[in-house]
Amino acid sequence: MAKKRKKNKMPYIIAAAMAALAAASVGLFFYSGGFRARPAAQPQEVRTDISAETVSEDGLIRARAAVEAPLIPTEIENVFVSADPKGVFSFYEYKNGGFAACADAQETDVTVTCSHQDIPARLHYLQRGEQVTGYGLFLTSLYEDDVRLYAYAFLHLTNMPKGYGSDDAMLLVDFDDADFAKADKTYSEVLSFDLKTGKSRRLTSDNGRTVDMMGRLRTDWAQMNDALLKLDGKKLYLSGRNYQLDSTTADIIYNADTSNEKPKWITSGLYENYMYTEDGKLYCVKPKENGFDSYSITADGKETKLASYAGSVEDFLFAGDYMLEKKTLALTRVSTGESKDVGSIVESVPGTPAYFSVSADGTKLVLLCDGADKQGALLCDLAGRTCRRLVQPGLFTNACSQIVWLDANSFLTVAETETAYETLVWTF
Repeated sequence: MAKKRKKNKMPYIIAAAMAALAAASVGLFFYSGGFRARPAAQPQEVRTDISAETVSEDGLIRARAAVEAPLIPTEIENVFVSADPKGVFSFYEYKNGGFAACADAQETDVTVTCSHQDIPARLHYLQRGEQVTGYGLFLTSLYEDDVRLYAYAFLHLTNMPKGYGSDDAMLLVDFDDADFAKADKTYSEVLSFDLKTGKSRRLTSDNGRTVDMMGRLRTDWAQMNDALLKLDGKKLYLSGRNYQLDSTTADIIYNADTSNEKPKWITSGLYENYMYTEDGKLYCVKPKENGFDSYSITADGKETKLASYAGSVEDFLFAGDYMLEKKTLALTRVSTGESKDVGSIVESVPGTPAYFSVSADGTKLVLLCDGADKQGALLCDLAGRTCRRLVQPGLFTNACSQIVWLDANSFLTVAETETAYETLVWTF
C-alpha cells in the first residue's frame, strides 16, 4: 500500500534538526499510540488447535493465539514472520492447525547506503527451494551507529525479479514506520544483494533525484512494490517524482538504473494505492474527472484500457483483483469488469468498511468494518448467497491490516489487546 507523502517545502539546511525530530517521532510511534513495542521473545512454537471448540458464539472464529508480535505473510506459502519492533524477526510455518517455529532460519549483518548514510541492520532470512525471504530493522534506539537523516528503516529481502539483475536476491528498504507491520509496502530503495558475500549495490540511479523536507534524497524517485515484483518485468519501477509529495498519483518508469540513460515513462497518472499482478499483467486504475479508468500493463510495458467507472477512487476499497464500492457493496473484478451485488445478501453493514478480501476461487468474501467501540466482520458466501456476521471488539488492528487466506474456507487476521496481539483463525 502506498503512503501519502508530505510536501517538499523545507530547505536542506535544517536537515539535522528534522532528523532529530524524526528520531523522536519514531520513538513515540513505537512506544505510545502506534505499534507498541513489547519485550523481545525467543522463537517458540505458537499453537492454535483449530479442532478445539470455537471461540465465538456463532462459530466464525475457530482459534485465537496470543503472540508477542503480529504475524505477517511472507513469499513462502504458509510461512509467516513475526513483526517484532526490537528487530528480531522469527519465522513460523502454519501446519496441522498451528504455527511452528522454522528451525532453518538464518541471519546476517548488512549495511545499506541511502542518501550517503550507512544504515546497519541484522537480516533474518529463510530459504525454501528457490525462494528466499528476509527482514531487518534499523532504529536509532537499536544501534549506536551515527546515522543521520534516518531514524527508521525496514529491510526486506526477496528473489530478484527477472530482468533486474543477476545477483542472488533483491534488497528493499522502506522508511515509513506506519507500515511496519503491514505486508503490502512500497519500498523507496532498491538494491541487489549477494547472499554468499553479503554485499549489496544500488539498482537505481540518483540522477535527477531531489531532496525532501528531511534533507534526504526523495523517497518516491524509483520505488518497488509487491505488484511490480510479481510482474517480473524488465527494470520497471514506480515513481512519484513528477508529483507533489502529498499526492497519491504515480507513474511507472523503465530503466531507472545507474547508467546515464534517462528513464522512460511507461504510463502516468496511476492511483498509487492500487496495483495488482496476475498472469503476467499489472492491473491499475487512473483517476480522471468524474470517475476513473482501469488498465492492464504487460511486463514489457504495453498498456491497455479495460473499462471506465463513475465515482471517485476514494469511494472504493481495493484488494487483489477486486474493488468494492463502500456504500452499495458492488463488487467488481478489475481484470474482467464482472460485477456482483454483495449488498443484496447483506442485511446491514456493521460499521465503516475498512478492509476486504476475496478467496482465490472467487466464491468467498470477507469485509471488516470499523465502529465506535466495536468492530464488525461479514463473511459472505457469494456462490450460496449467504452472509454471516460477527460484531465485537478486537477482530483486527489497523497496524496489521492484511487478511490472509489459509485455504479456500479459512483466513487469518491479527487483533490487538492491551497486553498482547492475537492471531485469529476464521472459517466459513
